[in-house]
Amino acid sequence: MATHLSRHLHAQGHSIDCVWSRSLDSALTLAHQVEARASSLLSELPRQADFYLLAVPDEAVAGLAADCTDYRGIWLHCAGALPMQVFQGLFPEYGVMYPLQTLNKEFPLQSGKIPFLVEGSSPEVTAQVTRLASSIAERVEALDSASRLVVHLAAVFANNFSNHMVHIAQEILKEQNLPAGILDPLLEETYRKVLRVGAGAAQTGPAVRDDQITLKRHIEWLKSHPEWEKLYTFVSREIARSRKE
Repeated sequence: MATHLSRHLHAQGHSIDCVWSRSLDSALTLAHQVEARASSLLSELPRQADFYLLAVPDEAVAGLAADCTDYRGIWLHCAGALPMQVFQGLFPEYGVMYPLQTLNKEFPLQSGKIPFLVEGSSPEVTAQVTRLASSIAERVEALDSASRLVVHLAAVFANNFSNHMVHIAQEILKEQNLPAGILDPLLEETYRKVLRVGAGAAQTGPAVRDDQITLKRHIEWLKSHPEWEKLYTFVSREIARSRKE
């Protein structure tokens, strides 16, 4: 998160004063890329900045913020499921700037394609956070914490869960010494179709057809993997149920 945000903000001409990390080596690596100072000491942060962005694990936000109450500026966290109110009582101005995308520092992303969900402690702060996010994103949505949590939940289903399903598929093929790449065209077409017609209309497979013979054969094969068997059975039932609605 910190790597992507810093790179894109820097590329759009924003001046990044300091990159902080508990690991000085990590701070130095990123600071070098965005022409900033690096530090592992909170005391070395600038006392007044336009924005302070906390791109840290959710559970670390409150404790880190509580150690910085003397610093004046708009404090933002970048989490999907964490309420904005984690900053309440600590800073006069605060908010959220959450990029709705799966992020890995090793894989560059075009920032303009990433939706940002923003929130502010006042209309004025919301406007300032919106301007900041809009400088690196084409789509910025102002959503409160409750709505952002729902979007984050939906994203877990769409991204994390589907990714795990592909992981299981690859493990099944690997176990049988079959090439994982054989699924690549299927995966590409699956997501093209989802974006084109919607996931409900795109759904195919034995559960949709009520193909009990194939379902039983698959379940029998999965007996040696009881957790995968449970998952296959539950998801197949859920697909069948959804088609009846």
